[in-house]
Amino acid sequence: MGIPKPDILLEQGIADKQFLDNGEPSLRLILKVCLLALIFPQLPAQAQSDATAVDDFFADSPLILTVSRMAKPLLESPASVSVIDRQMIAASGVRDIAELFRLVPGFLVGFHNGNTPVVTYHGLGREFSNQIQVLIDGRSVFIPSFGGVPWSNLPLLIEDIERIEVIRGPNAVTYGANAFLATINIITRHAAEDIGTQYSVTASDNASPDIEDLYLRIGNHHGDVDWRLSLGSVNDDGFVGINDSRRIAKANFRIDLLARSNQFWTLQLGTSDSTAGRGFPPSSGSVTDIERSEEASNSYLNLQWEAVWDSSTSIARLTHTRQEVTDHFDPGPFTFNGFPGVTTFIDFDRISDRTDLEFIQTDDVSNSVRLVYGGSIRRDKVKSIFLLNDDRFHEVDTRRLFGGIEWRFAENWLLDLGVMLEDSDLTSLEDSPRVSLIRKFGKRHALRFVASAARRNPILYEYDGETEFSADIPLVGTVIVPTWVGNNNIEPEDIESFEIGLRSQLASGFETDIKLFSYEIRNHIVSAQVAVDLGPPLGVIDVDTSTNGETTQVEGLEVGVAYAANAQLGINAGFSLLDAESSLDRFEESIPDYIASISAQYQINQKHEVSGAFYYLDDITWLDSSSAIPIARRLDLRYAYHLNNQLNIEIIGQNLLEDYADYETENVHDQVIYLRLSGGF
Repeated sequence: MGIPKPDILLEQGIADKQFLDNGEPSLRLILKVCLLALIFPQLPAQAQSDATAVDDFFADSPLILTVSRMAKPLLESPASVSVIDRQMIAASGVRDIAELFRLVPGFLVGFHNGNTPVVTYHGLGREFSNQIQVLIDGRSVFIPSFGGVPWSNLPLLIEDIERIEVIRGPNAVTYGANAFLATINIITRHAAEDIGTQYSVTASDNASPDIEDLYLRIGNHHGDVDWRLSLGSVNDDGFVGINDSRRIAKANFRIDLLARSNQFWTLQLGTSDSTAGRGFPPSSGSVTDIERSEEASNSYLNLQWEAVWDSSTSIARLTHTRQEVTDHFDPGPFTFNGFPGVTTFIDFDRISDRTDLEFIQTDDVSNSVRLVYGGSIRRDKVKSIFLLNDDRFHEVDTRRLFGGIEWRFAENWLLDLGVMLEDSDLTSLEDSPRVSLIRKFGKRHALRFVASAARRNPILYEYDGETEFSADIPLVGTVIVPTWVGNNNIEPEDIESFEIGLRSQLASGFETDIKLFSYEIRNHIVSAQVAVDLGPPLGVIDVDTSTNGETTQVEGLEVGVAYAANAQLGINAGFSLLDAESSLDRFEESIPDYIASISAQYQINQKHEVSGAFYYLDDITWLDSSSAIPIARRLDLRYAYHLNNQLNIEIIGQNLLEDYADYETENVHDQVIYLRLSGGF
């Protein structure tokens, strides 16, 4: 027999412009809250009479764990949550994990180039986005060198994902700094769910990009041990006319062990190796960012012990993530500060390590009170001549303590309180609290009031970076030219967020999540310039550094709708209306006014299935882009023919409307049609 599936293993995916004024919500927002509070106690009696049918329909709705580390039904979530389930993943037909987040209300997905996806919430997006915490089975995949998430290079196969929980809003109370705008937890499948062999081949012919993807999974069980080995590769040519092809090989191994009747061990190992195009041709005018290939390897270890008692659960987790990037080159002669024929050597090589030891305890104190608490110790290590101007590891230690309480103080009222205390070598002790009050109306509606605060700590480069180049100038000699210096006085960014949300599960099979929100970001970490005198002949030059400044205020409306009245038809839609003001124009321009998506899948019969998705993104300028991007409209369609249990044939068409620019005007998505064969035995 395979390992049984305790409820707590939900974390592994098994159970199954008026803004804030002086820190206060705007009057308009308060009026909307009062209106909602008045309306929903007056729900018609007929709606109550349908409760039994609806309760039956939603009886198997999945619980979520990511928001507070306590298993909760969606109606009782202390924050806005969207779930991308396995059916949605399959129906999307996408090849990149990052593209799945177009299905989530308020999320933006762009491609800095064909091999570098960028995911952000509401805006403020850049190549190395560091305001979203991304987890895989609870393991942070944030890279401490440049920051951000290497979406293409993650040692993760999309076929191994069970579900994705997305917290739309600050969640530092649970996961600390960088759970700033949103948190993503990608939950992979238990090895016991993948017994046997599974394969898929994805390819396109004479398309741009030219696609060749492979996947092979083998799983088995021996007594109380289940294991899975997954192998795969992702290959394409990126955008037309840009040096951004990618060749990525990935491998994952997972083993799940039942040690005792109530104790479980999980070991996960993975690695990826990639070669990706970087840089631009001489005709682009770039003199130092030349065409070349970058090699990168990413690896990880995730070891977890879990014990489930009658009224409590204990989890201990040790994780390690490592990234090694090889990217060094001679750019050839170029002109610098009016001096022609300058030569140098550029070394972007870097190694990043993150090791984290964490303990989590949950206790059911009574029928009305539950507790969660724990702590972690983390060490980040970075070695990079380019970033830190030496060839040794620089270390940053972070210590965390967190706690939360869920209190059902009345029949239909739920109070959720939590706080995270965090201390690191780069910051002083800081706290991130959240208060959530939930008012339920029967078993189908819940109104939530949420106030939270979070921090985005500086990365090592912003705090202590030092970038300089040794340049050989004809007739002058060798000159050391600095281009970046860190700021030891940099402070964390901080956000205060207020939210009023209504989640409903309706008799017709619809589920809705509506939220009004308002938040303010202060102390943005931005780049500034300081003058440095290099002496003759170069004189004074400007050197970049980091500093605090600027404020951004955002308020808006967000709506998520799901429909799944039967196993044949499923519909998911999201819409965001955003109103932003910022003291820095480029921050405001990075936040679109509208974001919308709708996806649907229909099982015609046992053999035929169709699905499709439409995405809309208003005009936007990404923070590190050189150009404004106009409105983008995208249509994807998919047809699947299930020949038998051993063979499925899918035809997937992406960007079936007009070509559109993404991130930069030269990054143009054109029509792509590819074929996927998959099966198992």
